[in-house]
Amino acid sequence: MKHFTQFLLAPLVATVGLASFPAVAGAFGISFVNDDNDFNALNPNLAFVAEGRIGNNAMNGTHELNFHGINHSTATSDQANYVWTSGLPTLFKLMYDATTRNISYQVGNTVLNSIANNNAVSDIFIRARATVSESSIAIANLVFNGNPLSQSLAIAGTSNWSDSMEYLRISGVTDSFTLEGTSIMSWGDTRPSNSNLAYQIKVGNAEAVPEPLSVLGLGLGASGLAFLKKRRQRPA
Repeated sequence: MKHFTQFLLAPLVATVGLASFPAVAGAFGISFVNDDNDFNALNPNLAFVAEGRIGNNAMNGTHELNFHGINHSTATSDQANYVWTSGLPTLFKLMYDATTRNISYQVGNTVLNSIANNNAVSDIFIRARATVSESSIAIANLVFNGNPLSQSLAIAGTSNWSDSMEYLRISGVTDSFTLEGTSIMSWGDTRPSNSNLAYQIKVGNAEAVPEPLSVLGLGLGASGLAFLKKRRQRPA
């Protein structure tokens, strides 16, 4: 039900307050990756993963926020419970210190802290996924090192594996960084559980794409949200 995203998600994102921004000078690349198969084909080496997901959506039991992918077992190094509200824009902020490898991940008023492993950091992959009908997830209003990005993600819930996810890639990361944005998780009568509605921020390094899908130094104009996975806005 991809039309669910187009008609229901648009007014939600509009309430976040999209605005115009001046051009930025940072030389980093933005591209999209279709699914996990294409992501794995890039041979990623991850330093850490920050996640926001549906668990049991309560302050007990299964966690909703975590750091993982830091050690070989990919075990969670820090986690917290969180309660998401359907349709409510929720701010997140991820900070990485290249000198100390300290990482901080804030969602709402909840903060997680950990230390990344020794893998080099040159890429950030934001993965959004929704697998339950009448659910959706949007990652919008992204700001990388103070530079607003015009790209965003929006996925309508579907059981089709490939169509249930998409990645946005920020490449050319060369130092410490701060990534901020807004997540909007929405659902109908049945609330998803156990990561069926989730986003991940995967940080590390990966192979270059032979023909990049976008140009360097993005961030002009209004923050445009593509309401369907295959109808996302791309720079000219």
